[in-house]
Amino acid sequence: MRITFDNAAAALRNLPATDSVDLSKLVDVDSATLAVLIAWSAQSRTRGGTLRYLDAPPALRNLARLSDVDGLLGL
Repeated sequence: MRITFDNAAAALRNLPATDSVDLSKLVDVDSATLAVLIAWSAQSRTRGGTLRYLDAPPALRNLARLSDVDGLLGL
């Protein structure tokens, strides 16, 4: 799975249908990836749910920590 600036708009329109997302196959993380994950979490909360992110790769965890959103994403 790859979320980049090129496909972020499409990804934003496709909120996961489940309450958890497996991120273990995520590659090439960047700020677009974080933006989509944050937006998905917000959309889920708006609908009364909670979206959990599972098996986040180290690169995503590091970027989220540096961006101070790791707590927001539950990483």
